[in-house]
Amino acid sequence: MDSKVIIKGIKWTSIEFAFRTLFSFLVKLFLAKLLLPDDFGLVGMTSIFIAVVSAASELGMGAALIQKKDSQYAERLYNTAFWSGLTWGLVLFLIMCFAIGPFAASFYNEPILIKLMPILSIGILLKPLNLIHTVILTRAMNFKKLAMIQNGAALVAGLTALLTAYLGFGVWALTINNFLVAFLCVPMLFLATRWKPKIEWEKNYFKEIFTFGVYSTSTDIFRTTTYNIDNLMIGKFLGASSLGAYTLAFSLTEVLRQTISSILNKVMYPVFGQLQDNKEKLKNYFLKIININAIGMYPLMSFFLLFAKELILGIFGIKWVGAILPLKILAVAIMIHLIINSYTSLLRAMGYPGLEFKIIMGNTLLVLIPGLYFGITQWGLLGAALAILVNKVILVAVALWVLRKHIDISLLDISTTLKGSVFAIGIASLLTLVLKASLSHIHWIVFGSTYFLIYIASILFFEKNTLLTLKKNLL
Repeated sequence: MDSKVIIKGIKWTSIEFAFRTLFSFLVKLFLAKLLLPDDFGLVGMTSIFIAVVSAASELGMGAALIQKKDSQYAERLYNTAFWSGLTWGLVLFLIMCFAIGPFAASFYNEPILIKLMPILSIGILLKPLNLIHTVILTRAMNFKKLAMIQNGAALVAGLTALLTAYLGFGVWALTINNFLVAFLCVPMLFLATRWKPKIEWEKNYFKEIFTFGVYSTSTDIFRTTTYNIDNLMIGKFLGASSLGAYTLAFSLTEVLRQTISSILNKVMYPVFGQLQDNKEKLKNYFLKIININAIGMYPLMSFFLLFAKELILGIFGIKWVGAILPLKILAVAIMIHLIINSYTSLLRAMGYPGLEFKIIMGNTLLVLIPGLYFGITQWGLLGAALAILVNKVILVAVALWVLRKHIDISLLDISTTLKGSVFAIGIASLLTLVLKASLSHIHWIVFGSTYFLIYIASILFFEKNTLLTLKKNLL
């Protein structure tokens, strides 16, 4: 596949990411000022149920359709996938409204969740309507249209959430922000592709899609459980207010990592699928992804380590003080996880969805859940964040062993790839700490700005060739 097509895909998904991340951050900032940690905590209590059911809603059909090498054959599967997804989505939505909603309300002892759950579940009902249109644009590597659609929907949803929060709607402002994006994407994706479903459904096609999708769906469910089980346990043992503080720290770190991961996976999954028989090229592409991840994310996570207290208290206020320590620990966890950020996409493209499933399942059941229970019951939010950190370390160790076996990636390869970013953030952090100690009367924003300026100068020195190549291909 032409590298210019890949770079163009990264360019537009990066534009989508940059806009949505920055805008979502600003929306969350203003919502945090307008709302209470309890409001964020209530929505956080529903997150594991919404996320797990949403992961199950596609049945892995999107990944199965994108993975097909023959475009004409993939198109013959579209109608079967669409009607299967729509039917399954309706079933899941009804389960969320009449079963999971009452259960969550009883589990957390929060009756309002019975009303919140149906509104937050609307996205599950709408998601199948977007399935084939998203697949069509992804297979065509038309990430420009996807970016414009997603950004437009996010803009309208975010502004609506801010307005309703200002008008005093409380937690309902957060629910509107969550489901409105999926609702607005439906007509825009239809106009972008003009694809219309036909009334046809083939049993053999469904079996073919489902056979591949069942592994990726199961993996998505376990991965989603991994990312949300902390919310469930914190909400159960510590309550809505503590969960709200943790949600803010999580949003600034893990959600940011997941967003970058989804961007790179979206672009690189079809590329990996085309190169699944060329291990040397797969290795080179994967190392490039690690390099891009590190250049972009390491300075942000290091910034949170240096300025977590100033950021939380200065921007969000004293009511969010409980988010400071979790933010620092989760920033370290993200820096570790970025080493393997797109390995699951690589495994799927190589035809190993079952292996991915086993890794996620084993790590969740044997490491994450026991670690969270022990950490939360012993040390509260601090223990929860430490459990996430330990989980990331073990997950990375296992993933690196798998990658060494399948595409011969070594620790030396990883270290060589990361050294420029590590040196750059090390220099920027050290000089910033020295300045903070010497000039303590200066506002923290000055030190924060200085940190990023030093990092930019350092990374231009250590990663000059990489950045010039990116500039050449993006412009």
